[in-house]
Amino acid sequence: MNKLERNLIDNILESEIKLGCADTSISFYYPITLLTELLECDADGLDLAIAEFRQHAQNHLGRIVFEELSGEKGRYAVTIPACGTSWVHDNYQPSEFMKEFIREINRPENTLDEIVKLFRKYSHEVDIKKVSDEEWAIAFLDESVDPYVYHIEQNVFGLEYHRFTKKSYEKMMANGNR
Repeated sequence: MNKLERNLIDNILESEIKLGCADTSISFYYPITLLTELLECDADGLDLAIAEFRQHAQNHLGRIVFEELSGEKGRYAVTIPACGTSWVHDNYQPSEFMKEFIREINRPENTLDEIVKLFRKYSHEVDIKKVSDEEWAIAFLDESVDPYVYHIEQNVFGLEYHRFTKKSYEKMMANGNR
């Protein structure tokens, strides 16, 4: 399974945990830098890489649509049809970590300590970085547990998160974006 396919499946499973299973299409939004990372190509080779990916994934994820957003050059909507989301539901299950993480992050009055404890339940090798007084980055060192960086922010609503590939998170932080 290539990196984009894994990412799309993980995103569909995450969405199922949050919203339930729905027999509908679903769209995810990717900046060109993330698409080129996941398709392992450069910007010049993106169109060919997308065509090859669509051909590869068509038998199980259906006719995936990649559309560059007109008002946001370099940002793509990637839409998986209902047959693809159903295929993911029938063939994959979200990890126990992801199910517990979503439940915990959405629990009222949760704390960062409880989130860290949850990560350590699945591995003692956890990378925790304080980004600011109210932001942290947490990731498993062993990517087979979960390959993503979770950027967690404490605000008036509680804890919120964004999930990134490790490479895209490192690039974002190096560029001073948050």
